[in-house]
Amino acid sequence: MDETRLPGTKVVGLGYCTYDILTIVAGLPQFDDVRMTHVSDLVHDGGGQVGTTLTALARLGVQTGYLGVLGDDHEGRWLRRLFEQEGVDLSRLRVRDDMGTNVCLVLVEQGTARRAILCHPRVEVEALILGQADQAYIQAAQVLHLDGQFMPAAIQAARWARDAGVKVCFDGNHPRPGLDELLPLANWLVVAESFPATYTGLSRPAKAARALLETGAEVVVVTRGAEGCEVWTSEACFTAPGLDVQAVDTTGAGDAFHGGFIYAMLQGWDLRRAATFANAVAAINCQTLGGRRGLPTLDQVQSILRFDRLVPS
Repeated sequence: MDETRLPGTKVVGLGYCTYDILTIVAGLPQFDDVRMTHVSDLVHDGGGQVGTTLTALARLGVQTGYLGVLGDDHEGRWLRRLFEQEGVDLSRLRVRDDMGTNVCLVLVEQGTARRAILCHPRVEVEALILGQADQAYIQAAQVLHLDGQFMPAAIQAARWARDAGVKVCFDGNHPRPGLDELLPLANWLVVAESFPATYTGLSRPAKAARALLETGAEVVVVTRGAEGCEVWTSEACFTAPGLDVQAVDTTGAGDAFHGGFIYAMLQGWDLRRAATFANAVAAINCQTLGGRRGLPTLDQVQSILRFDRLVPS
């Protein structure tokens, strides 16, 4: 990366941000059941793919900025304070008093960390319209991180980034309209395990991953939860195993992985070291209820990797 490019924000994220309410339950309640279902914990946390990845990067010491829309409501003000506490720049945030903030209720199964997610989307996809100030903000960064939210704006932002030599990272979890236009603009495709097959229509994982590479990406990373991840380039493919931890909640694990991967790429590390580091960030985060509350600092990640002798100092 060109360290002379930017004195300020290194990673700009444009995408999804939510107010999460999370709880741990022994089992899902039944409608009209007179017996009350008790929970063992309940927390409020920030969520959303891009919002959580930016927070992960900020915890690791990277200067980040959020480009998106929040409502001028309790949830939106709470999320803004959370970003500010982490040092995420909000100079390009839009605050709207004519719409609410996205809210998710996350039920986490005790013992397995499996989740059921209920979402109330209150921010319209077309709510984010970019201008010249946004173009300058994006083109001054080193990485633009996208998740497909606000798709028209995401495509425009990716074009501006590519024009300026800014790397584009895309977080893919499910197909959505506009991806055929967005994916060819991404340098790094870091996607969920189900994404390659559902997007390409190819059932064999290797063929699906190679098809994603053919969209023009430099690297395709397929996250596989506790199993770690697979990394694909035009020259090679390898697997980076996950860390063995007792998961409490997998909310935000993929977003944490993205933060770790982007951090590693900013350092100029090779892909195997980057994948191992990102696996560690995700694993640590899974040990805490909530998508952001357990995101580690750089010292915490380095400590666990030195202990496991996975990444040389």
